[in-house]
Amino acid sequence: MQEQIRAVGKIFIAFGVFGLVVSIGLLIGFGGFGGLLAFDPDAKRNDLSTIPLQRLGLMVYVVFSLVMSLPLILVGRGILRWQLWAHTGGILTGAATTLLFPFGTCVGIYVLWVMLLPETEPLFMNPPAPNRNGRAR
Repeated sequence: MQEQIRAVGKIFIAFGVFGLVVSIGLLIGFGGFGGLLAFDPDAKRNDLSTIPLQRLGLMVYVVFSLVMSLPLILVGRGILRWQLWAHTGGILTGAATTLLFPFGTCVGIYVLWVMLLPETEPLFMNPPAPNRNGRAR
């Protein structure tokens, strides 16, 4: 069980960094938020209804991914350090991550499965003793 919890912490950190890099790459590729929200050049007027729906959806996805990256990294570090708050944070962040389809859905389901097992909470209340390297066994 400890290995699965450590795997959740590592997955959170990796997924947070990945989301940050991909979101920043998309923003750079599209020319920032202004490029993502660019109006349709063929439209006779420039208002919110002339923004292509795909770009609007991509902008919402990029913003959500950017907002989720920091909590994913912080909760992942807390899980690896067996912080009690990280158990609750892992459940909440895992549930929110399921909205990042398709990979986030898989990650979120795995995280919720691990964090909601009855054996998980006692491990955070009484963390395993660290070995010689300073890492929990």
